[in-house]
Amino acid sequence: MPNYETMIILKPDLEAEAEEELIANLQSTIMKKGGTVDSVDDWGKRKLAYEINKFKEGHYYLLQYTGPQEITPELEHFYRVNDEVIRFIIVRKDQ
Repeated sequence: MPNYETMIILKPDLEAEAEEELIANLQSTIMKKGGTVDSVDDWGKRKLAYEINKFKEGHYYLLQYTGPQEITPELEHFYRVNDEVIRFIIVRKDQ
């Protein structure tokens, strides 16, 4: 199965419990589709390169996971539906 990386930027004013719940929901979505989460790295709050939706900083998370290709559209939908996600990118890593 292919390896993927996804970087998400969350709103900076979210409480820690809300962030943990969102990450837990994200992990369960990956596992439901037959994938495995390899690592979740919390990069903390950082200044954005440009203002997005009136936010000048965001909370960055990097997820590395393995799974079938069907996970990608499901995750894109997950990110677009959640108002807490400012930006995201999904990248397939080379073997």
